Amino acid sequence: MFEFLKNKKYTDEPNSPELAQRMQNDAEDLNDNDEPKKALKLCLKAYEIYTEFYSKDSDKFKPSLASCCNTLGNIYNKLDKYEESYVYHNIAQEIYTELSASGDPGYRELLADQYSNIGDTFFFKGNYEAAEDNYKKSLEIYTELSESDHDRYDEDVAYCYDCIAKAYGGMENYTSSIEAYEKVIKIYEDLISGDIYDSPDEKEIEYNDGLASAYNDIGYTYSCVKDFEDAEKYYLKAAEIYRILTKIDAYEYSYDLSVQYEDLAALYEDMGKPELASEYEKKAKKLGL
Repeated sequence: MFEFLKNKKYTDEPNSPELAQRMQNDAEDLNDNDEPKKALKLCLKAYEIYTEFYSKDSDKFKPSLASCCNTLGNIYNKLDKYEESYVYHNIAQEIYTELSASGDPGYRELLADQYSNIGDTFFFKGNYEAAEDNYKKSLEIYTELSESDHDRYDEDVAYCYDCIAKAYGGMENYTSSIEAYEKVIKIYEDLISGDIYDSPDEKEIEYNDGLASAYNDIGYTYSCVKDFEDAEKYYLKAAEIYRILTKIDAYEYSYDLSVQYEDLAALYEDMGKPELASEYEKKAKKLGL
């Protein structure tokens, strides 16, 4: 897919912001397609160019440099190099903090994203308390933004609570994790307008997908505290949504439904219900995934 990059003579062009932007865009495409090593080489060159222009006109090139640092942080995360990821995400966070002082909601959103990204670097390192702290900073901003634009930002608020729930889970604070997942569920339930068959548009499908994921995650958390009845309840709710989504888009959601059936099978084994465990194992295998 990216063979064309070999034929791009970046070095034949003089350094310019436009060249750096093209390099960054190509690096993002490479990273999205699981080629982070190639992406890193390209994005570091873009960073070098942006830094050169930033040194001449910092006000003009702050947004470009911050964006490039964010991309570098994402690439380093995919390479499991979390210290490096933190360095670049932190630079982006500092710049967006300065830019968002004007109250521009666009920069406030980018700042929230950086706190979330920094939270991810701590989460992947197993520092769940630091992850929680940064996720909550992201949540604070998105909650503020959602007050004036629910349609645009409520899903971001849900994502923040989901990240916080996972951080609590990493700390084995399952009570707080469940409380956070309940907030995720409430947001998605409010966002969904009705039966998905009545309005299978992209957003409605996205909301149902998010709700199914939250049902699964809270179900798993209940299973961690041996509350198998509540775990079963939420696993079944997730399975029902994935079953409906599979009818709408089998290619996209058959795998999710298969995994959900496998989770139910494992749960029924823990509950001492081998017949139900066998039933859901068969359902998973029937999907052929």
